[in-house]
Amino acid sequence: MKNPLIGVYGIYKNEQGFMKRFLESVQTADEIVLCDTGTTDDTNDMIQNFIKNNPNVKIKMIPICISPWRFDDARNAALSLVSPEIDICISLNIDEYLMEHWREHLIRQWEEGITSYYHKYKTFWPDGSISEQLYKRIHIRDGYTWKLPIHEMLEYKSTENTKTLQDFCIYYTPIEKIVKPSDISLLEQSVMERKDIWMSWSFLADGYLKAGRYEAASKAIDTALEIKNCDKAFLYKQKYNIDKFQNKMETALFYLNTAIFYMPKRRELYVEKAKFLSEIGRNMEAYTTILEAANKNEKIIDYHYNPFAWEDTFDRFKENIYSLAKKEGLEL
Repeated sequence: MKNPLIGVYGIYKNEQGFMKRFLESVQTADEIVLCDTGTTDDTNDMIQNFIKNNPNVKIKMIPICISPWRFDDARNAALSLVSPEIDICISLNIDEYLMEHWREHLIRQWEEGITSYYHKYKTFWPDGSISEQLYKRIHIRDGYTWKLPIHEMLEYKSTENTKTLQDFCIYYTPIEKIVKPSDISLLEQSVMERKDIWMSWSFLADGYLKAGRYEAASKAIDTALEIKNCDKAFLYKQKYNIDKFQNKMETALFYLNTAIFYMPKRRELYVEKAKFLSEIGRNMEAYTTILEAANKNEKIIDYHYNPFAWEDTFDRFKENIYSLAKKEGLEL
C-alpha cells in the first residue's frame, strides 16, 4: 500500500515572528497551503525567501478576503485550496509547530477508513508552565468543515471514525494577547448561532473576564451550566476564577469546592484548592488538601490536566505547603 499524501494548511496575517519556525517544521509535507488574510509586515517576503532557498518544498501562497471576518470561513477557504489528491490534512496556526519526525510517525499510524486523529497538544505558557491535552487537527481531505466564527469546531458530514495518536504532538508557544472587542463580538455571534455548545459560552465568559466584565462572565457560565452534557467541574472552576478576580474569596472557595464535587477523582482541582488556601494564608487547610491530592492518582491528558499537579513540581509544592503549615502550628 502506498504512503498517504499529507497536506498542511493554515491562515496568516503578520506572522513574521513565527513563520520561519513554522515553515521549517512543516517542510516535509507533500503540500503546504497558506492563505494570507491581510499581511502588512515582512511575512510574505519570508515565505518567498524560504521557497527560493527550498525549491523542493511545495508551498501555495494565496491571498484571501473574508468579510465579515470569521475564522471558520477563512479556514474553510484554506482547506478548499488543498489539492484533491491529498489524503491527510493537518490544520495549523502559524504560531504552532510539529514534533520532529512527525511525517514518519503519521505515515506509520495512518489507517484507511479513519476520518480524523486525536493527538497531543502541548502549550508552553509565558510564565514557564506547560499544559497538555488532546486536540483533533488531523483529518481526511473530504467531508470536513469548520464551524463557528471563533474557537471553531471541525465537523464531519457523516459518522466519524477516529483514532488517538498518543505519541504525536503539536506544540504552541503563545504570547500574551489582549482580548479585542472584535473577539468578544465573534464569541457573542458563536453563542447566537449555536446556543447548545457549552464550550462557546465558556470561551465567551473567559473573554468577558479578561475584559473586566465580571457580571457578564458569570451569567455566561450560568447559561453553560444549563446545557446538557456540560462539564460542570470545568465551569464551576471558571466561576471560582471570576470571583477570585474580584477578591470574593469565600464564594470563590465555594465554587472551587463545587468543582471538586463534580470531579472528585482527579488531582488537579485539589492542587488548585491548596494553592488558593495558601494564597489566602490558610496553610494548615492547604496541607490537608494537598494530602488529599496525593491520594488522587488518575492522571489523564485532557483539558483538565495540569503538569504542576504531578511528579517533581507537585512534590516541591507539597514540601513548601508543609513548611508553611508548620509555621502556623501544624504538628504531625
